[in-house]
Amino acid sequence: MFLLALPALANDNNEEAKIKAAVEDRYQEWLAAENKKDAAAITDLYDENAVLMPKSEEPVIGLAAVTEYYKKLFANPQFVPFTLTLNWNSFHVVADIAIATSVFEGDVTRNGKQIHFRGKNLLVWKKQVDGS
Repeated sequence: MFLLALPALANDNNEEAKIKAAVEDRYQEWLAAENKKDAAAITDLYDENAVLMPKSEEPVIGLAAVTEYYKKLFANPQFVPFTLTLNWNSFHVVADIAIATSVFEGDVTRNGKQIHFRGKNLLVWKKQVDGS
């Protein structure tokens, strides 16, 4: 689960479509930062109260902990760029919160071996105090 910063949230259908597009754009920013191993760019997308729930690991709570998590992850030589296809399967906006779920699959080549992976996301996006 992510708690990420998102441009302004609203409640009508037209606004919800704009918000969903903004979420999709922010997710693409996240993917690009992850593949560049850019810890600063990726943590700029997270809220101060972010919770990251890595597979088979303890939750990572708070922006400082998320920042350290990504620094450690990106320092690992086993972490390499990957491709990812994402399919959103639900999207809801309530007040200043957007909740999105998705399934994804992708490929990574590690040590000369291609690895196919798949998974699920639950993303929580929050409008920030500055309106972003």
